[in-house]
Amino acid sequence: MRNGPRKITTAAPISPAAAEVRTAIRTVLVSWAGLVTDERRLEPPPRDIRALSRFLCRHAEWLAAHPAAGEIVDEIGEITRAARKTAYPNGGGQVPVGDCPNCEGDLVALIRRRDDPLPSEIVCTDFPDHTWPATRWATLARAIQGR
Repeated sequence: MRNGPRKITTAAPISPAAAEVRTAIRTVLVSWAGLVTDERRLEPPPRDIRALSRFLCRHAEWLAAHPAAGEIVDEIGEITRAARKTAYPNGGGQVPVGDCPNCEGDLVALIRRRDDPLPSEIVCTDFPDHTWPATRWATLARAIQGR
């Protein structure tokens, strides 16, 4: 038997615009995965976004050589822009990055709007002096991987 009150968690509600973009992403990925499975005579992946994305990444080289390569680039680019616009309507936002290589804190990328006088940067949630400007993100990635 558990002690104390039972903690109930619920997911944050999703906005109609976000739901619409998610559906559009899934539709685009299903369509291109269908092309791959039909032309390469493969088993289709599960119809969830992660599985579809992984499947298409595994076949990226084949897709890049396909006559419809330009179309996939255009569609993926268009849906990516729509998703960013929905997620960050003012042009900025915060994206979780991973564990801080210098402490036990979490890293968050602060993506700022183009007209913001401050540059985008990655910051630690525990120690504000653990910061990385965009010019040092590749170095930070290596430090995170080496941890």
